[in-house]
Amino acid sequence: MRRLILLASLALAVGVLLPASALPAVGGSDLPIKGTGTGTTTLNLATGEAHLVTTGSLSHFGLVTWEQHGLVLPTGPGTFSFNTTWTVTAANGDQMFGTFSGTGILAADGIHSTWSVNGVSTGGTGRFADASLTLAATVAATRTSVEGTIVSSTHVAEVVGQLSYR
Repeated sequence: MRRLILLASLALAVGVLLPASALPAVGGSDLPIKGTGTGTTTLNLATGEAHLVTTGSLSHFGLVTWEQHGLVLPTGPGTFSFNTTWTVTAANGDQMFGTFSGTGILAADGIHSTWSVNGVSTGGTGRFADASLTLAATVAATRTSVEGTIVSSTHVAEVVGQLSYR
């Protein structure tokens, strides 16, 4: 009987001492996501094709590399919309895939732009195989070069959202 009480007490103590953020959500519970990153953007003005690579950190993922491919389309003077697919790779190699859509504004100087982004996951691997993710991001970009129809930029991104394990 003493052994049972000791084991039960030990199990309770371990459960209380474990940080909640280290435990995966059960049954679809949402975990807050927050992260930042920096990267490069390449945009082909003739086709609208864009390629972005961002490195940074994202809660519940650790250090990440985030890659996007998609289209950027002008919507008016100094404004644009975009749709991309993305892959985020965590430090351990697990990945999530998804889509982004959003709008952007080109500053009057023609060098700086800001983007508002919303995204959802469409699948994943490893520990993210049965997870879902919704995101909102703000991106500030600065043009670094123009070669023919190719515009290159650097960017800083801030991401917030919800991660759910099924």
